Amino acid sequence: MSGYAVAILAAAEDDIVERIDYVRYRWGDAVADDAYAALMDKLELLATQPHMGIVPPELTRLGIATFRVLVHDTHTKVLYEIDDDAQSITIHMVYSGNQDFQSLLYKRLMRL
Repeated sequence: MSGYAVAILAAAEDDIVERIDYVRYRWGDAVADDAYAALMDKLELLATQPHMGIVPPELTRLGIATFRVLVHDTHTKVLYEIDDDAQSITIHMVYSGNQDFQSLLYKRLMRL
């Protein structure tokens, strides 16, 4: 079985840059480079394990089951969408686990 294709939306790329810039500012280049590499490794893992995230309860209540949240580390979560028919994963948002998911989702939807 070949893996799913993983695509990162521009908004999610911006999220990643913002998070890595913050890590770089707080802890330096080496830690930021390691954090970026670890995040990319986790996103690549989705290609072979697309269902490893959980369906967020906020979306379950709306009957949406194609989106999942992957916990990358204690501070970073990834919102992604699975299309099993097309065997593709779309990364929609990368955010801090300390942030309110519903508020972030609303703000992201309002940008569309």
